[in-house]
Amino acid sequence: MGFGDIIKKARTGKFSQQTLGKQIGVWGTYIGQIEKGERVPSDERCIQLANALELAPLKLLISAYRERSHANEAKALFTQMEKLISDPVISQVVSNPRLLTASLLKALKKTEIRRALKDPKWQEAICQAMSDSDRDLPLLISIASEMPPQQWTALLNTAKALAGVQT
Repeated sequence: MGFGDIIKKARTGKFSQQTLGKQIGVWGTYIGQIEKGERVPSDERCIQLANALELAPLKLLISAYRERSHANEAKALFTQMEKLISDPVISQVVSNPRLLTASLLKALKKTEIRRALKDPKWQEAICQAMSDSDRDLPLLISIASEMPPQQWTALLNTAKALAGVQT
């Protein structure tokens, strides 16, 4: 969906072009030009639009950057960024800087962990664990990534036994 389409969809039913324009300090015709894809507003105006339309400012800014890009590689990069910031796990990590520890980054380099993170069951489990405020998932990952294989196997078997899962 293009930047103008995002604005039009969010505005429709809430504001006229003129009303939205007044709210952010521009003419209604400028809002029309944005919606038609003729103009892409400045970063400041994007943030004002996001606030007025109750959109995520970061997502709207990235969409604007994609629209402003001339090179296909840049457009592809911003499209990938849009997908990443929509991912609940990525959003959780980005919104909480203490999660990005050196040991977590080291763990994420491992192929097995990256493969597990693509599995929908693991994604659901991670999202659930991240939403539980009394669990420190990054600490758990960093400890697990440092364990020798035998210790990991023993811990995993113990956890499965406690959860009643057949090994």
